[in-house]
Amino acid sequence: MPGARESNRTLADVANSFTKLNSSYNYFHGKIYSFIPPEPQKFAEFSAAFRVQSKMFPNSHPATMVVGKLASLVPAQISQVMAVEDEQLRVLMQVAELKIPDCNYLAIISPVENGASGTDYQRAIESINFLRTITALPFGKLPFYGWIADFDFNAAGVLSVPGDIIRMPMYGDFFKILDFGLVNEITGRLALQQADYRTRLRRATGFFDKALSENDEAFKFSSYWIALEIVVGGKSDAIRSKLAAAYEQRNKKFADDKLMFKEIEGMRHDLIHKGIFSLLTSYQERLMQLLFWDIVIHQIGLRPRGLAKTFVESGLVEQENSRAT
Repeated sequence: MPGARESNRTLADVANSFTKLNSSYNYFHGKIYSFIPPEPQKFAEFSAAFRVQSKMFPNSHPATMVVGKLASLVPAQISQVMAVEDEQLRVLMQVAELKIPDCNYLAIISPVENGASGTDYQRAIESINFLRTITALPFGKLPFYGWIADFDFNAAGVLSVPGDIIRMPMYGDFFKILDFGLVNEITGRLALQQADYRTRLRRATGFFDKALSENDEAFKFSSYWIALEIVVGGKSDAIRSKLAAAYEQRNKKFADDKLMFKEIEGMRHDLIHKGIFSLLTSYQERLMQLLFWDIVIHQIGLRPRGLAKTFVESGLVEQENSRAT
């Protein structure tokens, strides 16, 4: 399959080029980006010379690029909101007309697995990521300077607009800390801290905040981990030592034995050193949040609250793991 093509092809033509590779490809996902390379002709020459084959992708799953006036591919946008209505958890949807300027864009398109159990975008996203990465070798980020929209279509070229990715709340998400005076104690003590600690905490909570709203599981985990490293000023062993100190324990192995830190550290090791990451469960996410605040509470001189230990001993971890198996 060639590289980037001009937009005079229809979506059905694009679908047909994939179907020739594999007859099971019948549904497709695309991402549209702003297209502002400083020398468009050079990009055209590159795309004409660049030969894309399925086997070149790390997952052996194909993708292709299209450049042109693609505004018509995103006529609408679906916004999804999870909310409690009439004491029931609901996913509410709003479909809005979306008009983007009529100029050149770049789209990267890949087949998705669309079956009775739902639409699985994982391999398509992986291949789109790879194609962007290799295109960045000669051109940097300018061919796809900013994400514009996502779109789906079938083998006949009929468009559909995907909604947001939503992860349903699980056991760990519902664990609460019902010590209502604690937040006031924390904020009151933070007001007394020196500038260097306030700067460090500001940066750490910036990554914590990104983790809260990140959809990609690996980036979500990484953001929480970076927040932990920043707040302690070191890597794994420093976090482990600070956690032991936060629980007034001399042996840093306490964090592994009682706070499940070894599990979290193992996820970090597999991601950074092996490129392996599958899922950040709700209990792991809640645990990382509580580990962070256990450390902050200790650093600002408040008495220990044992947040993460209380969570580990709550039984919610076992419930979530038993549901997963």
